[in-house]
Amino acid sequence: MIASRGFALLLSLFLATLTGCAATLPTSPLPDGFAVKTFTKVDSGKPFAVNRTGVFAAVVEGSVQVIDPAGGPGRVIAPAPATGFNFSPDGTRLAALFATADQSLLRIFDLQGKLLGETLISGRVTSLAWRSDKELLATALTIKKFSFGSEFTSVLYRWDTVTPPLATPLSDVTVRPFVAKLPEAELSRSLTMALSPYGDEISYSALKDPPLYTPYLRIAVRHLETGAERTVAETGIGSGGPVYMPDGESVLTGDTRALTHQWSLAEGREMNAWPTAGNRIALSPSGSYLLLEGSLYQGGREIASFPKESIGVFLPDGSGLALSARGFLFLVSGLQDPKPAGLSGDLERTLELRRLHMLGLITDKEFKARLKKVPGREK
Repeated sequence: MIASRGFALLLSLFLATLTGCAATLPTSPLPDGFAVKTFTKVDSGKPFAVNRTGVFAAVVEGSVQVIDPAGGPGRVIAPAPATGFNFSPDGTRLAALFATADQSLLRIFDLQGKLLGETLISGRVTSLAWRSDKELLATALTIKKFSFGSEFTSVLYRWDTVTPPLATPLSDVTVRPFVAKLPEAELSRSLTMALSPYGDEISYSALKDPPLYTPYLRIAVRHLETGAERTVAETGIGSGGPVYMPDGESVLTGDTRALTHQWSLAEGREMNAWPTAGNRIALSPSGSYLLLEGSLYQGGREIASFPKESIGVFLPDGSGLALSARGFLFLVSGLQDPKPAGLSGDLERTLELRRLHMLGLITDKEFKARLKKVPGREK
């Protein structure tokens, strides 16, 4: 599902023809072979997405537009600004989210702008993920305010894009008044969700506010078919993540101590850390590049920096990085992201071991030992 390198060449040729654009992206000195060029104008601070063939979806002048990799004016597919985007795995459909504090409208479009389906969800949808080309996952947060505090209810929705979505409660907590008075954007980000590369589980964050203690975010993994859960880590309110590594065996989270952590799911321990807050985390397809708050890392080394407020998405073929900053979409080329290794070994056997582990029927040690014996698995 990786776009060909031909897309990167086509995009580079188009960008080379751009003239007369005064927009520039402040950067640190770039590594040899890297270049930054302006792609198109977009609305500042708004989300965007790119599919496997290089088609972009973005908010431009208050409307949702689809922009082809060859450039030119985008196609307006919705007259209102979306609060989230996600392309289906095959790249032919776009999930666009139009959310308020009380309810969220999810719409599915084809690339020509035809409306294929829609559903209204109670609460504010905070994350989207396609489990397959026919199933969309969404997390929604509902906040009810009382004199003694506020109730935060987190729900997972599974939608086949045709029938009404199925709701599964994730968390329900009453928080103290001072917590409820935190900025709305920070409260909305207390519930985030990522889908495992295996498609069998999600990792999500949920707000916790124990009496007499500092409120925090619980980072958990949840098996979608059995509902089994376990805690991975605890981090501060306002932290980013979780984000799965490409092998599906660890997740990244930020924290309020200006660090980003990598947590092993099998052992529940920290594997690595970067000295940058992970309030915004973007990971390249192979996992070799990591964008944290505008800092670009390769391995454990920072190799470039961009404006901290930049919103970044790596191109699906690994050839570049798209950055939204200061009202423009920029493309950073020159990355040498290896081809993702993919999920190795007998998938059916691996999924069964993951299920048993999540249910607690085998220990962490047994899980790791049996996983090594899965036929065809890379050691």
